[in-house]
Amino acid sequence: MRPKCCSQNRCSLTSCEPCSRRYAKRIAQRVQSTGTHNLHAVEIDIAPTSPADFSTWRTEARNVIDYRRRINRWWRNCGLTVWLGADQRLRGIVFLGPVAPVEFLAAFSRWQTTLRPVDPAVLRETIYSIVRPGMIAAMPTSKARYQSSKLAVWPCRKATKTRSPVQERAPTAYIEPMPVLI
Repeated sequence: MRPKCCSQNRCSLTSCEPCSRRYAKRIAQRVQSTGTHNLHAVEIDIAPTSPADFSTWRTEARNVIDYRRRINRWWRNCGLTVWLGADQRLRGIVFLGPVAPVEFLAAFSRWQTTLRPVDPAVLRETIYSIVRPGMIAAMPTSKARYQSSKLAVWPCRKATKTRSPVQERAPTAYIEPMPVLI
């Protein structure tokens, strides 16, 4: 018999309601920290017949987004987080940024994809409805909680420009050159 899950004793199981709520809160906070404009709930029907099919789909979906990021800079602000449900459908959140929903649907046209807008105020509840106990597919070979049944592609971070140490030093006083004797 395991003890009751509380803040002092967290079981971290996908079948635990308090742990699922905490997980939904963490994901919602991370999504909101990246920028909450143009949020949509996404549902993708891939009908995998085995865990290997889901793994293959994850690679294909990441490649679709990475390809779009290389040809169009607006896709760099796009992110996708989906979980494989017990009914073999993918549900999650997509944060499109400046990308139009029609463009996203065109990029994912090889799979049956539906989008619906999500208000940032109800983002946590939307994520919880996706990851609540009984909704996530149980992966037989995984010891991790959500990693084997999840795809997360976060927006690209802006590269910070670093200055070389030589450029950062400014001369504090003028140094005269040495005289040359011939």
